[in-house]
Amino acid sequence: MDLFERQSQLQSLFQTSPVDAAYLAGSTTGRKIAGTYNDLDIALLLLQRVQANEFFDYQVYFLSELSKALDTSALDVVILNQASLLQRWQVIRTWGLLYQRDQKRRVEYEARAAMEYLEFKKYDEVQSKALAERTRGDRFAIDAEYVRARLARLREYTTLLKDLQPIEHFKFKADPKLYGLAQWYLQQAVELLFGTAAYLVMALALPKPEAYHDILDALGAHTVIERPLAYRLEHLANLRNL
Repeated sequence: MDLFERQSQLQSLFQTSPVDAAYLAGSTTGRKIAGTYNDLDIALLLLQRVQANEFFDYQVYFLSELSKALDTSALDVVILNQASLLQRWQVIRTWGLLYQRDQKRRVEYEARAAMEYLEFKKYDEVQSKALAERTRGDRFAIDAEYVRARLARLREYTTLLKDLQPIEHFKFKADPKLYGLAQWYLQQAVELLFGTAAYLVMALALPKPEAYHDILDALGAHTVIERPLAYRLEHLANLRNL
């Protein structure tokens, strides 16, 4: 049985789940492949009613269900609702459409994703110019709204992490879903933390840190933030490597 013959099975799975659209990328050993697939990636756009703290659970669920449906372990599932702008852009440009619940809504999503990516590219060009000024030792105006938006997202992830705190330690360690969810929240928070700090270092034309993990220390050394706070944040950020 090949991928085309399993289309109805996949359609049924998506239809009975909160999937708004699905995209496929990957390679096979040919159309008639007796159920064998190589390096398949499936990207899923979930319905808006799905909450952010449910994304990981659905990713695990669909990874299991799709692996069984396609009889393969060489499968990766991407949740587009939490994907980066670049990843969303690559999916809608180069991946094949596997399923859509509503064509109009799917087209609107793709148009919005494309617009957001193109706007990001424009902003990235500004950042590149700013970096060039930074290497000359010049300062440039800090985009306060950009910093506020990143700090707001950082606050969201730290709140989600705090919500996991009441869970008993042994229960948390024994549940791979909870552990994976906390790990993902922490990773997002750390990336936002270091990314924002790197932006401030660049904007203020501070000396370049020797290593990426020294960025917070650089801000503390120049009193952008208090040194004890910088040390504490750096220590907490290192927890992602435990």
